[in-house]
Amino acid sequence: MKFFVPSSFGKNADAVKFKPTAQIDTSASGKIKKNKKKKNKAKPKTEVTGRGPLAPPMPMESDDDETMTAVRRVKEGKVEKKKNNKKQKQKQIKPTPALLEAAKESLLEDAEEKQSTSMGAAGGVSAFEAKLKEQLMGGRFRFLNEQLYTMNSKKAEQLFKSDPEAFKAYHDGYRHQVEKWPLNPLNRIIKMVKKLPKSLEIGDFGCGEGMLAKSVPHKVYSMDLVSCRDDIISCDMANTPLNTQSLDVAVYCLSLMGTNLKDYLLEANRVLKMDGLMYVAEIQSRFDNVKDFVRKIDSFGFTLLNQDVGQKVFYFFQFKKVRNVGKVANVPALQLKPCLYRKR
Repeated sequence: MKFFVPSSFGKNADAVKFKPTAQIDTSASGKIKKNKKKKNKAKPKTEVTGRGPLAPPMPMESDDDETMTAVRRVKEGKVEKKKNNKKQKQKQIKPTPALLEAAKESLLEDAEEKQSTSMGAAGGVSAFEAKLKEQLMGGRFRFLNEQLYTMNSKKAEQLFKSDPEAFKAYHDGYRHQVEKWPLNPLNRIIKMVKKLPKSLEIGDFGCGEGMLAKSVPHKVYSMDLVSCRDDIISCDMANTPLNTQSLDVAVYCLSLMGTNLKDYLLEANRVLKMDGLMYVAEIQSRFDNVKDFVRKIDSFGFTLLNQDVGQKVFYFFQFKKVRNVGKVANVPALQLKPCLYRKR
């Protein structure tokens, strides 16, 4: 590279020649092209001779360069959002009336759900108590039922007099037992009685709660060991306060219990009028021989008019009084099998 010395310096001035330095190529975009160098090789130093200008050093990024870079990225649309590691504060919601009403409804729903849950638990306890009560009631009924089948009527009368609650417990259990039967034999007796003339007087022996008297228009004398109503006569069925030959119909619906059945039938013969009717309904499992039973009933002054022994659970008989036999008649012993429950 040649330098020209102006004439003002004089003729004696010496011209200094400098070695050429590395030239920097500037492109149109204004970016500096850097020579690619291999890694791990030292950069050559630039030699400077004389008082000429120094070659510019490699450009280093400064704060101004960072600012410019940021401005350029903004212009190009490349904006980087700064990450905020701090947790954002939760927005505070102002309690508007609508919001308060919704919260109130939510609280009410939670309260109702808890109440229903507690009621469900209480219902489970109630169901358990009811089942336990039913088992106890059934157990006492079976015990009393067995006692009544295996003792005579006098002892049964004494049993209920000594324990008035026993009669109620027995009939509560009996009522529960009837609900399990395919039919209630008393309903069939009621239908038969309703077909009779309303002028006939009826004796219900072992009436229990006196349902027959409530169900028919006839005059009914309800009798049992204990009276649970004013119109029920408390007495031993073997010795009733009824007058001789005063009844037109005698009913024994599941009441031929005890060991002195012959006393019941002799009393029926006494209080019935001639040609009076006697209805008997009993559990079929109590009979060993139906013909033997009918034959023995004949010795008590009755003849068979009709029988229905085709039922699976109950047998029904209709007898008519044909003669008087008296209370001290010589009649054969009459027994039916007791209804005993298996021990659990």
